[in-house]
Amino acid sequence: MVTARSSGSVGGSSVVRAEMRTALEAFLSEDDGRTDAAEHAYLAAKVADAGFLSGIEPAAQDYLFRYHELNDGVSVSAPLEVSTPGQTPAQLFGAAGRLADHAWVQEGGIPEDEGLANQGTLQWTYYGSFGPAPSNFRVVTLAELTAQLSSPVFGQAPTAAEVSGAVAYLAENVGTGARYYVASWSDPYGRTGPGDIGGYVVASVSDDRAYVRFIEVMTWSE
Repeated sequence: MVTARSSGSVGGSSVVRAEMRTALEAFLSEDDGRTDAAEHAYLAAKVADAGFLSGIEPAAQDYLFRYHELNDGVSVSAPLEVSTPGQTPAQLFGAAGRLADHAWVQEGGIPEDEGLANQGTLQWTYYGSFGPAPSNFRVVTLAELTAQLSSPVFGQAPTAAEVSGAVAYLAENVGTGARYYVASWSDPYGRTGPGDIGGYVVASVSDDRAYVRFIEVMTWSE
């Protein structure tokens, strides 16, 4: 953060979102790659410190707040039960194509008063319901989410209609909170035979942090 506040940094003397993301990624990876209760309390003090927030651009503050919420230091995963909707990805997205052909959709909720969707909940639910262990979920904007869903799938770009439909499906779930997250995954065992496979997973979380929609996309195989 000291470097980010220096006049010679990317954002000049202001801290921009990219600098905040870099600082928090370093904070997350400092020891075990997870934010424990003590680390969350440290960040809570920063979030509440007007002096610390001074000079941090709104978009960077927003990233800090959302990171702090997602990585809440709770060690026990909430019981998020997800299942595959009755419609195919193409039906859910309103369009067929490269993205829909390689997507797996699941959604579900956490029972009332049994916890909130956080980093641990998203990771453990994905691991238990899809298979491989994902990377840490990271906070993204709607524009970054759209860019991720627009990225190549087995070397070919999805159609604009598929991407728009997938974004709409996720956005329908978030209300005003705009909680969007992305993680990567890989599976050395494959699912239908030998060979590595991998891709990314996107998630949207409802305002009350009790309902989640996942779209996993396989983008490569060997």
